[in-house]
Amino acid sequence: MKKLSVALLTVAMIFSLAGCGGDEFNVADLKLTDTANYVVPSSRELGSMDYVTTALAEDHEFNANFVDGLLENNSKGQLVGALAETWEANEDSTVWTFHIRPGVQWVTSTGETFGEVTAEDFVTGLRHAAEFDSGTATVVFGAIAGYQEYYDGGDFSDEAWANVGIKAVDDYTVEYTMEAPVPYFASMTTYSILYPINREFLESKGTGCALGSPDPTACEFGTTAPDSILYNGGFILDTFDLKSQTVMVKNEQYWDVENVHLDSVTYIYDDGSDPYSTIRGFEQGTYASAALNASWEDYADYEAKYEGYITEDMPNGYVFGVNFNFNRQKFEHTNYATDEAARENTHNAILNENFRKAVRAAYDVIAKNSVNQVESVAKAMSRNINDVPNLVSTSDGTPYVTLIEEAYTTSTGETVDLGDGQYPWLDKEAALAYIEAAKAEGITFPVHLDMLVAETSDSLVKEAQSMKQSIEENTDGQIIIEIVMRPADTVNAVAYDTTNYADADFDISTYTGWGPDYLDPKTFVDIYSPTVGYYMHACGLTDSIFSPDDYGSDDDVKAQVGWDTYETLYRAADAITDDLDARYRAFAVADAYLIEHCLYIPTQQQRMSQRVSFVVPFTEPYSVAGISQYKYKFYQLQETVVTTEQYEAAKAEWEA
Repeated sequence: MKKLSVALLTVAMIFSLAGCGGDEFNVADLKLTDTANYVVPSSRELGSMDYVTTALAEDHEFNANFVDGLLENNSKGQLVGALAETWEANEDSTVWTFHIRPGVQWVTSTGETFGEVTAEDFVTGLRHAAEFDSGTATVVFGAIAGYQEYYDGGDFSDEAWANVGIKAVDDYTVEYTMEAPVPYFASMTTYSILYPINREFLESKGTGCALGSPDPTACEFGTTAPDSILYNGGFILDTFDLKSQTVMVKNEQYWDVENVHLDSVTYIYDDGSDPYSTIRGFEQGTYASAALNASWEDYADYEAKYEGYITEDMPNGYVFGVNFNFNRQKFEHTNYATDEAARENTHNAILNENFRKAVRAAYDVIAKNSVNQVESVAKAMSRNINDVPNLVSTSDGTPYVTLIEEAYTTSTGETVDLGDGQYPWLDKEAALAYIEAAKAEGITFPVHLDMLVAETSDSLVKEAQSMKQSIEENTDGQIIIEIVMRPADTVNAVAYDTTNYADADFDISTYTGWGPDYLDPKTFVDIYSPTVGYYMHACGLTDSIFSPDDYGSDDDVKAQVGWDTYETLYRAADAITDDLDARYRAFAVADAYLIEHCLYIPTQQQRMSQRVSFVVPFTEPYSVAGISQYKYKFYQLQETVVTTEQYEAAKAEWEA
């Protein structure tokens, strides 16, 4: 705790709080006298620095600052060169060529120069990702020629690798060959699986790191130790203390150092048990921004105190929702499943489409969001598709969400608004009708559903209680949400981090969220593929990549609920490469099917909030896809608290 105490003391000294004590508090007097050090309260912690293999957002949040890829998004959301100065594709987008920026340096954790970044480093990074079972490998499956075959084949020889569509043409030119036209490949390069690794350094971290002879038990590359990777990004990891603090410092040898305005970024661990910790830290001079929580009893006092200084988050590309466990194997974390009959009844209910629709119709998502947010934010953060509404558009300007609505209407004959800002499904009468239909199909009520919740998070506990209340009230107690309170580490291990379907010890979960890796609907549709989907395990189901063969088959379950049909629709859409309008409409059919059959219930974007802040508006990187939004490059802090007027003016300019 000594390092934490020193860090907090040091950061507290950079603020001037003259005239801000007690009842005399005046936000206009709050000053940030050192605008080069940014402190962030967070429960998210670094778990892996092997950036080409991890698929977890909390890892990307750090790793995106340590290593640059070929392209990135700037503060206006534009796709611009990072390690690539220029790039081009051939006429049919089957060959992409990137020209590397000369002179970019790899540095060690102590800031010492290790060597120049070259085209060969991108080859090494992609090969290491395959040999170490990257959780993001599906991003480039079907895109880069031969990559899935190399990943699946088990032959990691140089001869086998020669069949993969990537090569270093020379020191500063890397070329990718696609299996079929991939017009959106440039946007894919902002994602970490396509980031570079220096081979000499990689293989110095253990015999198991050697390309062609992978052995994770004998490889120390990409742990959480600062010296486990090389850096070419804007920041270097200085300190990582679990459940305490994480400190990143500016890389003074960064190729674009003039756009790194912060000397350091410090994450202070906050388990969420104290709902006032962030705003208190803001007012005491620790944090440079803080959210206002509508669940505070004295929220109105804070709203009045900060009148003229409150801003709201912009919409984001993430989608969170409710996953059903279609084939639960474990019952260590349960409030009800004490006998086989109870377990079987819930299992049968989840396999029943009318039951799943009853859950959706009973769930008051806006009320749940309103627990911690004002009504305007609670509505704004709702999202009703497993995608971003405007991720892509057809040639005539039709946004993707409209294509999904049209496909849904064609399939069901019903018209539904799937746009952000509302929840179209809430209907008690419909929920009860779905329950009666499920009863007619043999389901016995009441049905109990275990749902894990991190017991130390005040906001998550309150949201779970709201969800429980609305579902039970709108089904007249016929569907019962069993809130299973567990430590945050346990919940994360079971409901978020697991890559073993058998460890998904719950009936429903709200812990899974996804953001787009590139600008094509496939980036969302494929996460629920029953063969390669990253979130099959969150559904308690196997896949062909991460599930060992001896787990047995659950094909009957997948067929019963409709996952096999979803897979057929997904593959048909992905096969269309010569007509983007047709491709988008075909993917929309798959997305509509997911919603129609309630295989997953999309409910909201990543958490949004009202806030007060010293961050200069719209200096942060912005991206719909990829992980550029996690970079602290471009960030600027100002001495005074941002006013609402300043923010709205900057927003209008940014949107223009």
